[in-house]
Amino acid sequence: MTNMPKLLIVEDDEWILKIFSKVLSRNFEVNIAQTIHEFYSCIKDNIYDVFLIDLSLRADKNGLDLIEELRQNENYLHTPIVVVTANVLRKDRENSLKAGATKFIAKPVENSILLQEFLELFPNPTNK
Repeated sequence: MTNMPKLLIVEDDEWILKIFSKVLSRNFEVNIAQTIHEFYSCIKDNIYDVFLIDLSLRADKNGLDLIEELRQNENYLHTPIVVVTANVLRKDRENSLKAGATKFIAKPVENSILLQEFLELFPNPTNK
């Protein structure tokens, strides 16, 4: 069993998903959800310490919908949710934070900055 915080990445772009997973997997136990179905399956079977969610998902729901649903779930009322998206208008940031996101990061993002943003949420990620 790992002591690393458990992270669910919700991203429909396979290439970006692989990069984010590789960057964050040294400090977090990473699970991935490339579809809405996978997202629901993951949160049904696991409890997560943090989420990375893209706003634009090729599905009938988007990242804002998922954030709002997570914030209505007793298990995730205060869990950090980091939005990482190419939707970078001010309204996208405002809507994300209003829905319950903890942080908003614009794509493209340097790997070192992405990692730093997540490490700030867990000052000592291997001993949560």
